Order: sequence, then C-alpha cells, then structure tokens
Amino acid sequence: MPLAVAKSEFWQLIVLLLADAVYLFVIIPLGIQDPEGFGIDQGLPPSFSARLAALLAAALMLLRLAQLRWGSASEVAPAAFADSDTDNPAGLPLRGLTGMVVALAFSIVLVPLVGFYAGAVVLLLVLLLVLGERSWPSLVLYPAIVTLLVWGLFAQLLSIRLPSGTLFGS
Repeated sequence: MPLAVAKSEFWQLIVLLLADAVYLFVIIPLGIQDPEGFGIDQGLPPSFSARLAALLAAALMLLRLAQLRWGSASEVAPAAFADSDTDNPAGLPLRGLTGMVVALAFSIVLVPLVGFYAGAVVLLLVLLLVLGERSWPSLVLYPAIVTLLVWGLFAQLLSIRLPSGTLFGS
C-alpha cells in the first residue's frame, strides 16, 4: 500500500476513534439514562447495546491501526470505485448503489409491511443476487441461516422482539 494512502487511513482512523470516544463517554451517558440500582439480574441496561457497538467499533479500528503500524496490511490495496461491474474506476459502483436502494426498501417498506424476519430473508436474497450468487441452494440456505441466527440471538437469547409487520402483526 502506498505510504500516502496508509498515512491518510491512519489519520482517518484516529479521527474516528476520537469521535467514538466522544460517543462512548459523552453522548451515551447524556442521552441514555440507566435506572438507579439497575443490575444484571434485571436484564441488560438500556445503554448496553450502544456501549457494545462503540466498544466493538473501537476494537476494530485499533486492530486496523495495528495492521497499518506493523505492516501486515500492506498487501491489501484499497478498492477503486467503478461506475459498472468492470474495472474502470470513475464513480460509485453499480452494485453498491443497488445494495443501498435494496437496504432502503428493506427498512422503509419491507420491515413495516412484512416484519423483520420475512424482510431479512428478502433483503439477503436480493443482495446475494446483486453480488452474483446464482446457486439456488446458497440462495435459500444463506438467508435462512442468517435469519435463524438473528432470531436466536434477539428473540431467544436477548428477549428482544423485532417488528412483525402489519401483514403478520398481532
């Protein structure tokens, strides 16, 4: 990786780490109030998921900084933008734009209408098709596995109900 790109990425990561620290130590304490005396026996505190996301983001950024510092990331070149699926860099990739449109349709239309789980299956199926997957076993298996894992984590382990949609809602 060229030195200028590595330096640029290094400083971007430093700025993002500072923003993450402000989020973790200022925004979360001011914006999410945990009840007095709230213990683990009552479940997870309201600030848990925000703190977890901030800590995971910080850990990933620190790992990337370590890669940049000790050189193991030098073999990976940054991807160039292209206006189609060719190697001609000139603009945003067509697949990326399609993925953004599908994700917006998922969050604005599918989840309120059919619920999170059915919407997630449709979203994953369309994204796999956009990414070029054509094997029907993979197109059926991957969305099913991911949706089951999300259901197991949120509904069963964390007892968090995800939206069921107006068509299937109770």
